[in-house]
Amino acid sequence: MNREVRNLVVAAAVAAVTVTGAVVTVVQAGGDGTRKITGTVDAAPGLGWSLDAAAMYGQSFAEFRDPVTGSEYDWGNPGFVDAGDTLLSIVGVSNGGMSLQDPVMVGVDAASGDVRWRSPAEELGGCASAVLDGDLVCFTAPLADEPALVGFDVDTGEVTRTPTDWMVFAVATVDDRLYVAEGNIEDADVRLHAGSLAEPDAQWSRPFDVQGWWEDDLTHALDVTHGQGVVALGADLAGFDLDTGEPTWTSSLDGCSRAESTAGALVVTIHTECDGYRRVGTEVVDRAGRALVAVDGEVAQSPSFDDPVDATIPVLVGDGGRDRVTGELLWTSTDLVSTPREADEYNANTTFGTATAVVGDVAILQDGDTTTALDLRTGNRLWQREESDFGTVQGHDDRVLVTADHKAIRAFDLRTGEPVWETPFLAIDDDRDALGSNSMLATGGDGRYSYVSDRTMIGLRPLPR
Repeated sequence: MNREVRNLVVAAAVAAVTVTGAVVTVVQAGGDGTRKITGTVDAAPGLGWSLDAAAMYGQSFAEFRDPVTGSEYDWGNPGFVDAGDTLLSIVGVSNGGMSLQDPVMVGVDAASGDVRWRSPAEELGGCASAVLDGDLVCFTAPLADEPALVGFDVDTGEVTRTPTDWMVFAVATVDDRLYVAEGNIEDADVRLHAGSLAEPDAQWSRPFDVQGWWEDDLTHALDVTHGQGVVALGADLAGFDLDTGEPTWTSSLDGCSRAESTAGALVVTIHTECDGYRRVGTEVVDRAGRALVAVDGEVAQSPSFDDPVDATIPVLVGDGGRDRVTGELLWTSTDLVSTPREADEYNANTTFGTATAVVGDVAILQDGDTTTALDLRTGNRLWQREESDFGTVQGHDDRVLVTADHKAIRAFDLRTGEPVWETPFLAIDDDRDALGSNSMLATGGDGRYSYVSDRTMIGLRPLPR
């Protein structure tokens, strides 16, 4: 595929967001520089710092973008890679809804909000979601003039380039190893490699008979974080051993089905018909390609936040919890099935799975304005709340569950559902668009949180006692 054709195809899939700059308002000050946010309870964290993209970049309409989705195209996703003491994000100006103008990678001090460094980040196809040996590893766009793997030093921003003639479409890291997927995906000419930034094929290289399309979202084409490797392109799936690269199983998706990796080296496939996007069943496959569970029905569970404490926690399938090793049905719950509703022209399903998050050993379920928590070990209901402003689960810190929506960041007790604190965005900035757009939140432990929207990044931390 030539560059012009690919640009036209991908541009059709990109949705860009353009908003104006924001000015952070002054709030009450605490002794160490952390400022109490007016109107919040004592348990709420204070505002440690705030960083405005436009002011930092020096141009109106500058926005933060998630490095994982790269800079070649503007997918409109704010975000950062959390490297502990440093948050790495791309900043640029949306250029006609297709690309970012003069994008830079920035390293933001997670404690102070200071910009420690900035480095050019042009023509990046994407980056890993975690750092490796002190570097954030990225790759140039597949049709770049000078293709390379690109490393950004977390502490200094120094750039290391490893030239390659590969057409890379995904990278991933786990422990001390880099995984690279490359090739012409539309010709099923795909290879995977394992190694380091300096020697990306030092450990092994393997061909894989999988095929996809360049216009697909390739952000999730390679997963290595759940105990096995999984490459997913188009309708093709393949599992592989992380240490040797040996292919372990292959599978194909039918219709509009999709697959998601989860803990215990499992892959959950939600079988979906394209007509009305009707869900018709769920299948769970283990690391050997064996189907642990296969159930029919329109109720499918697809939590957007999936962080079980370990592989002893059941996997949610249909209306119950299944053992991750044997597939045995351990319990069922009617709370996992939504209240029946009428089908419409866009969706043929009248009921659906309610699970939106798996947090440790608790499942968070949402059905309309009703939020329910289940003990995943027993299936018993822990609590239920009737409110429209619960938000989307974005993290947790010990027993505190943290959610966000376009109005606020909120915290609830994970075991009881009782509110712990709420931080309204308008109490931080009186511009409604400054913090309430698409967002990403990370928990730093000990009551510290980092949050980014399109235009603003903030750090929350406990107030001095």
